[in-house]
This record gives sequence, C-alpha cells and structure tokens, in this order.
Amino acid sequence: YLELSESPAFGQEIIDDVAGNAILAGGAAVLLAALAGWFASRQISQPVVALAETTRRMAEGDLSVRVSLQRRDEFGTLGRRFNMMAEQVENTVTTLRRFVADAAHEINTPITALRTNLELAGAGITCPEAQADIARAQAELKRLETLTQGLLTLSRLEAHGSIPRRAAVDLAALARQAHEHHASRAEQAGIAFALDDCAGPLTISADEAQLCRVLDNLLDNALKFTPSGGTVTLGVAQTPQHVQFWVADTGIGIPAEDLPRLFGRFHRGRNAAAYPGNGLGLAITQAIVE
Repeated sequence: YLELSESPAFGQEIIDDVAGNAILAGGAAVLLAALAGWFASRQISQPVVALAETTRRMAEGDLSVRVSLQRRDEFGTLGRRFNMMAEQVENTVTTLRRFVADAAHEINTPITALRTNLELAGAGITCPEAQADIARAQAELKRLETLTQGLLTLSRLEAHGSIPRRAAVDLAALARQAHEHHASRAEQAGIAFALDDCAGPLTISADEAQLCRVLDNLLDNALKFTPSGGTVTLGVAQTPQHVQFWVADTGIGIPAEDLPRLFGRFHRGRNAAAYPGNGLGLAITQAIVE
C-alpha cells in the first residue's frame, strides 16, 4: 500500500477534549433541566397539596381551617375563592347548629310547665276517659321531651371544638356494667341477654360517658326490636389491631332498602312504625363514634 500522509498526533487530543467537554456540558444541561423541572413541579404541586390537606381537614369536621397561598397567580385566586367558600359554609353550619340548640333549649321551659300542669290536672280527675286523655298527653309530652334532649345532644356532639374527655377505660368492665344495667329489662321482656366478653381487661383511651351512651343506645334498640323469646348478645373482643364491641339480636331486622339511610336524622325503618322512637338514637351513636 501507499501511505500518502498521517494526521498530526495532537488531532486525537483535540477530538478527545471536545468529546469530554461535550459530555460535561450535556451532563450539566441535564442536571439544570432536572432542577428546573423539580422547581416548576414544586411550584405547581405545593398549592395543590395545600388545598388537598385543607379539604381533608374540612371533611373531618374542622370548618375553621383555611388555605394559606400568598400568590398572585391562578392558584392564589383559587385559594382565596376557596377560603370565601369555606367561610360561608362555616357560617351556615354554625348558624344551623346554634338554631337547633337554641330551639331545643327554649322548648324545655314550656315542656316543664306542661308536665307540671298535666300532673296537677290528673291528680283531681276521677273520670276514666279524662284520665286516659291526660295519660296520652303525658306520653306525647314525654316523646317531645326525649326528642328535644336528643337534638340538644346531637347539636353539642357536632359543634366545632367539642373535645372528648379521654381517660383510661376498661372496655370489658364497661360492657359488664351495661349488661347488668339492662339485664332486668331483658328478663321482664322474656329476652335472653348474653354477654360474650374476654377474661382480662381491655384498656383504651376514650370518653367513658360517651361510650356508655353508645352501648345504651345500641342495647335499647336491640331490646326494643326483639320480641319475647329472642336473644340479644353484647360482645367484647380484642383483635391484633383493635378492641371492639358489638350488639347482635334476633329481632325484626333492618330492611335492605333502609340500610343506606340507617344513621340519618329522624329516619326510621318502615318496619319500625309500631315501636316508640324518634330516629335520633343511631345518629347520636354515629356522631359519638366519629
């Protein structure tokens, strides 16, 4: 072969230097692009995360929470609009709760007066028909009083800022106490009342008075809707993650179409018309548990 020429030695050095600089410049450009993308995504995701957290807290019942977005762009406008909406919702809900509480409180005064008048009127009447009328009036007054107390209780439970009085509570002992409290009623109604509890204590941090109210409401429903010869069971158990109690009965049951509205205020099952009640017991129970 015939060799015409050979490139100078420094040519390869130039090529290697250019290639190295190109790799460094490309890496730096990729790093700067990644940093710019991360910064831009943070600028976009931060207000979205803040709005999501605020809506979560509102959904949990804290209507006083507001989103803090000191921005002049579209996200800042969205945050200000959201705060305006949250303030209107809080004012509306607070007004409704205050109205229910005030109305229930004011009704207590005439109820007390009516009860006293009916008792005085019934004391001096010997006519059986008049006594029956007064007895029906007293029963309706008792129903109205129960409804008023239920509305007051529900309003206090749902009021913003109501804090449970937590303390160490033995759930097993609480269940045994509730069983003893309702045992005589079950015996008089001819209902077998069983207690399925564990041997040792199950201590949790909770509001004992409110838990007692939950048990009383559930047991009252179970005993009321279970006919003579039936069975009501109060159970307490411990699982790997939870401590739980339940009330089961062999009563009239709940129609499937009533299940979605079971905890609604004043809602009563279509098969419960013949039983006394105002439809607030399970709503109160749910508010306590939540």
